[in-house]
Amino acid sequence: MNKKHLLEFIPLITFFLFSLSPLFKLGVPYATIITLVSGGLLSMLYFYASYWLFAGTGIAPVTRIIAGLTFSVTIVAIIYSLFRWPYWYLFSNIGFAGLGIVLVISLFNYLSPGYKALVYRTFLFLILIAAVYSYRSFRA
Repeated sequence: MNKKHLLEFIPLITFFLFSLSPLFKLGVPYATIITLVSGGLLSMLYFYASYWLFAGTGIAPVTRIIAGLTFSVTIVAIIYSLFRWPYWYLFSNIGFAGLGIVLVISLFNYLSPGYKALVYRTFLFLILIAAVYSYRSFRA
């Protein structure tokens, strides 16, 4: 695992674990603060450094930028949904649409090894936003 993957992996795992704690009512102390900080770091990383982060994978530059923007919007939508902030429904729908676009682009180029990693990240974010979206919409 190189430095780029480690830079992405640590905030992604902390965000994933601590964002699931309110869904399962685990009662982890300071989970909301850790979720907010790791989600903010991760969304900034994907938005600002996606061109650099996916540079060695052979993905087209436009696809790297679209994927970074979509992952950033999805993380913001998850944070909005978890904290019950306004416009969570709008951000969630934009995140779903963006992830669908990235998934279609990635599935057209699935034979390339760089796009396989993009498909796995997209599925991870789809599962996470679907869990948070269903929790928030049915909990009302």
